[in-house]
Amino acid sequence: MPSTPLKIVHIAATPIGAPWMVALMCEQKRLGHEVAAILPSEGGIAAQLASHGISFHVADVDVLFALPTVFQKAAALLRLARLLRRLRPDIVHSHIFNSVVTARLASWLADVPLHIGGNVHPFSLESDVLRPIEVGTAFCDGVTVASTSYTRELMVRHGIPANKIALIFYAVDQRRHDPALADGSRVRNELGIAADTPVVGKIAYFYPPAKNGAILTTPLKGRGIKGHEVLIRASRLVLDEFPRAKFLLVGRGWGPDGLEYEQALKKLTEDLGVSDSIIFTGERQDIPDLLAAFDIAVQCSLCDNLGGTVEALFMAKPLVASDIGGFADTVQNERTGLAVPADQPRAFAEAIIRLLRDRDFAHSLGEAGRRHVVERFSLSRTVADYERLFAAKRRAVERHYRLRATVIRTFWLPFRLLPVWAGIYRGLRSQGVSPFRFTLGRLRRPPHPRVADRGAGSPRPIPPDARRHSERNDVVRDRSDDHRSATDRGVRPDRHLRCD
Repeated sequence: MPSTPLKIVHIAATPIGAPWMVALMCEQKRLGHEVAAILPSEGGIAAQLASHGISFHVADVDVLFALPTVFQKAAALLRLARLLRRLRPDIVHSHIFNSVVTARLASWLADVPLHIGGNVHPFSLESDVLRPIEVGTAFCDGVTVASTSYTRELMVRHGIPANKIALIFYAVDQRRHDPALADGSRVRNELGIAADTPVVGKIAYFYPPAKNGAILTTPLKGRGIKGHEVLIRASRLVLDEFPRAKFLLVGRGWGPDGLEYEQALKKLTEDLGVSDSIIFTGERQDIPDLLAAFDIAVQCSLCDNLGGTVEALFMAKPLVASDIGGFADTVQNERTGLAVPADQPRAFAEAIIRLLRDRDFAHSLGEAGRRHVVERFSLSRTVADYERLFAAKRRAVERHYRLRATVIRTFWLPFRLLPVWAGIYRGLRSQGVSPFRFTLGRLRRPPHPRVADRGAGSPRPIPPDARRHSERNDVVRDRSDDHRSATDRGVRPDRHLRCD
């Protein structure tokens, strides 16, 4: 139990995924903190939070990509700041680049005591266009959290003060990822795979190639960031040595473009003549059992954070991964896994073949990997790191949420962001892109649809009549049995959600 329970609001610009955020919120609630989330719509995350009795609110939390005009962005930012002033959290903790930037600015406007900006991916610091936004808005953070050593190095290199950066890993709930409790044979039986068939697997959403190449680094242009094509092409070489091998691709297309990308990957397997050996399982909830069914786990991302490396190592699986900076904390070559050159199908194939041939070596890698992540990447370790951070940075709410500060900062913000605009301009020019045409393209492009989680089915936009906005457009659904608890906290109960 923390010495002083805090009111913590987490913000993420996705209605699905983000298991690390959900796990962290559940642990913070268990410790006695009052925890809530702000999400772009109802979906899988909201359902998980509901099952743990954690409330959530719905608001626009992406002023970078989801809204096309400056007016819409400013209006959404002010609505979010108003919601934060009403909720009066001690801490706002944001995740995912677009919602981190949005939450930073809204928290600064609302005069929140402490905003923690959680970087979940180094891409925002590798991109010449996104880097000025990441670095230029970090002044709003009380603490900027890097979730890999590589990300921390990039932050320091590009100007975020080292004394404002904390290295805290996004953790996995190790209680669910125990090899002794998982049932891989059930998954093999379900998929019709014999016990002695070599199985190679990758777990990741099918994120489509970005349509706007201006924000991408060269290796990512026209490519899926998780590198599924790399494993598919490597499979052809592995099958020459192990013709009975099966490859499991676990996940689903992320958004409508992701569904098209998934179909393109299936077409690639047909073109390469490997479609009979590659199984697209769709999105699954039984990840520990799936990992238990693997002989070898693969993470072949072109750019990533920790990706799925932690889960695989918790399950003591031999791991072949790209030698990218984001994997360096978990994948220590020849000790906890095999790190091979990114975007090199032959290198991946050779590493997979090596492990399939030498099962003793593969087993030793898996065991060493599990010991490594149990020590450094457990959920309990991450929660303890955040508790120490809270204790060091605690600020009294009474000294914040000053209306005068909000008014002054609202007028000052456009000028405070001038260096960010200048940095974006230089980044676009360095990519040979006209800033004027880039901006015009953003204005003409329809806003991203809000996506609802339908489990194993395909995502779809939420119809307008299902959103049921309040007059403040910030919270959906009502549970009347929460009227008393909301009133006791000084929160307007008219649109507050209680999750039983």
